[in-house]
Amino acid sequence: MARIPPETITEILYRLPAKSLGRFRCVSKCFLSLLSQPQFIKTHQTTLNRKHFILKLDSSSLFSLPFNYDQLTQLTPKQLCINTSNPQSHRPEIDMFTFHASCNGLLLVSGHDVDGGHTLIVINPVTTELLEIPETNYELNEIDIVFGFGYDSVTDDYKVVTIRFFQEEDIPPDGVSLHVYSLKTNKWRWVCDFPYDHTKGKSCSGVFVNGFLHWIAIGQDQDSDHVSDSDSDSDSDSDSSVLRVIVAFGLADERLVELALPESCNGVDIMAKIEPQLLVSGENLGVFMGGELWLMREYGVPESWMKIVIHGFKEDPLDEQVVFYENGKILVVTESQVLIHDVDGGRLCGHLDTEDFEVLGTFVESLVSLKFN
Repeated sequence: MARIPPETITEILYRLPAKSLGRFRCVSKCFLSLLSQPQFIKTHQTTLNRKHFILKLDSSSLFSLPFNYDQLTQLTPKQLCINTSNPQSHRPEIDMFTFHASCNGLLLVSGHDVDGGHTLIVINPVTTELLEIPETNYELNEIDIVFGFGYDSVTDDYKVVTIRFFQEEDIPPDGVSLHVYSLKTNKWRWVCDFPYDHTKGKSCSGVFVNGFLHWIAIGQDQDSDHVSDSDSDSDSDSDSSVLRVIVAFGLADERLVELALPESCNGVDIMAKIEPQLLVSGENLGVFMGGELWLMREYGVPESWMKIVIHGFKEDPLDEQVVFYENGKILVVTESQVLIHDVDGGRLCGHLDTEDFEVLGTFVESLVSLKFN
């Protein structure tokens, strides 16, 4: 019987799920060496880019569900393997998780222990590797923190970004600061002050596209805390519409830039509870608001915003929503249900009750290692 050429075996492995490859690493030293090579891992990510939903069925565990519109109602969630035991750590046992973001198969979560403490953790649920991020000068429960997590292709490094501001009402957002943690160096750094207001509307984790993390914030000249003395006697609440912008932070050069939102996403009364929401569709940055979906076809070019008409969709401004868009279908997750809309056909093509679980986000299974040394 003829032996299969090594290059053929490699091509076959490229097409297998990351979870299966994770088990294959135990077959032999040869397999372990091949499946641990950075080039193999990158090629596998490109070849087999399968998304999964991250679900929360209870406070102490996370589950995954294949990102499949056609079979969503027929699939069963599977528990993610997260081993938080660390003999070198003196912290109490973790009994609850808060999901923040994902990038290339790595999950950024906060682990909450039985004594009320918090630990920021990066996890690969396929390889079961875990990295505890060192504490900063602030406790997570003392200030509000907006997170971001992405990959810097220039330095081949994964970075955690935090935007921190105090919860006290008498402290203006002028002191908001942006910090970066490098998984490669295992160090935190202050990078810059953050001259935008995150205290109005939703504070969501950054959306990673094209090497940048993105948040929606209030533009610098629209911040009500920067009203001049001559205007202080006027009713600052008489016009509660604000100018929102997309704030983008480059992980390579670590600089902030502004991207303009579609015009229809601005000038909306913030008291109306309708907030624009950033999303990723393929390699495009997207915005969803008021039943409208916009995709930026050319990154960084405001004129390239393209509106996708969604027929037969009605948005409830009082209902918290998470939105995904892939292959002509938009998936809207609320507190009680998942609705799948066929954008072209203008019809509801799927429905799933979510009373027993919460959809937190998505991730792609991968073999990316947390062992940078």
